[in-house]
Amino acid sequence: MAVMAPANGHSQSWKAAPEKRSVKYASSTYDNDASRSRYDAYSRLQATALAFGEKLSIPEIVAVGGQSDGKSSLLEALLGFRFNVKEVEMGTRRSLLLQMIHDSDALEPRCRLQDEEADDYGPVITPVSAVADHIRKRTEEFLKKLETAVSSKPIVMRAEYALCPNLTIIDTLGFILKAKKGEPESTLEDIQSMVRQLAAPRHRLLLFLQQSSVEWCSSLWLDVVKSIDPTLQRTIVMVSKFDNRLKEFTERWEVDRYLSTGGYLGENARPFFVALPKNGATTTNEDYRRQISVVDTDILKQLRENVAGGI
Repeated sequence: MAVMAPANGHSQSWKAAPEKRSVKYASSTYDNDASRSRYDAYSRLQATALAFGEKLSIPEIVAVGGQSDGKSSLLEALLGFRFNVKEVEMGTRRSLLLQMIHDSDALEPRCRLQDEEADDYGPVITPVSAVADHIRKRTEEFLKKLETAVSSKPIVMRAEYALCPNLTIIDTLGFILKAKKGEPESTLEDIQSMVRQLAAPRHRLLLFLQQSSVEWCSSLWLDVVKSIDPTLQRTIVMVSKFDNRLKEFTERWEVDRYLSTGGYLGENARPFFVALPKNGATTTNEDYRRQISVVDTDILKQLRENVAGGI
């Protein structure tokens, strides 16, 4: 569920179309040989450029934010399935470049990791819930080989699914306040430097996530984002775990004040607010998508019925 704060400070809700309509629309737009060939060539060109260190100015979204701010959970919601069901700590020491490929024939997700030293992709990972383990293992092996704590070279994952869009998102290393035990103190600065490098190209949009429990005036990472995009003209601000903030709202003016951001984002940015299921014990992908819808409905009900003045 995402809620956007428009210029007047009042909230608006944005919802995706019902699933059947989405699939039908996507099929009519992308389900033909020409489109499939185009997106396949696009993805392979991107993968080849990454493998050989070439720069390619193609539209991409770079997700940035602190560790545990919900970037990976948002990626799962955009994909339409969970790949970290066991909530494995994937490392946050390498970025993940996620190539979402809409394929109406892929009724079950097909996820592959790109080879480290070539542009070829490995076999489909089964079950899909094992993806996080593969990412963690690959991260650990790569960093051990290089004898370093973090790496600027991203892991590339290709995800083909009937219910995901054609989209490329780079899930960057999460900002941290303190290095892990045994890691050099420079890890904090190294991570910020790597994120800046990934987010700097002008053809990339920034998706900045921040937990709703953090006040705008004391945002931990907003200054870092502004150092990359000072006017936030190519930045989408997303406040995660919005349901954790709801209990503090009893009157409409409190909601409006929070949604207005107190001027800390300037004139160019209007934040979105998102809440996603906390229960990781979903049985099917369909059940996961249903839980997202339930969270959406519950939050809108809370805002409309439990806040004086209604939203």
